[in-house]
Amino acid sequence: MNEKSKILIIEDDVDLVAAMKKMLENKGYEVIFDYDPDKGYEKLKNEKPDMIILDVMFGSKGESQGFKFANKIRTDSQFSGTPVLMLTAINSQNPFFNFSPDTDNEYLPVDAFLDKPVQFNELFLKVEQLLRQKISKWKNWPEKE
Repeated sequence: MNEKSKILIIEDDVDLVAAMKKMLENKGYEVIFDYDPDKGYEKLKNEKPDMIILDVMFGSKGESQGFKFANKIRTDSQFSGTPVLMLTAINSQNPFFNFSPDTDNEYLPVDAFLDKPVQFNELFLKVEQLLRQKISKWKNWPEKE
């Protein structure tokens, strides 16, 4: 599916970014990235990617900036339709959270979740699915349909 689709990765794990970038580029995707959500938002504005891969927790304090980022783009009409794949170690480390786009849509408007450690075959499937989807199901969030 990827007629050189552009993917923005916002993740603070340097090794994971390098691995995902290499794997996605090998599949023909254009990959841009940043390790910081604020700088990632600037890349979003300048590069206008087809989708975003977003971490939940950032920094040594484990701040949940990924949640804030997801909410921020959903309220920005320019980017509200951009599909978001959220990466999380929370589900595997603390399974009682069990984040899901099906049950957490009021709080966390992302299109799909992928648990860390990332399995690359699952990453490719989710990326292809979201790129086929083209527009986030949360485009009009927080409005109810």
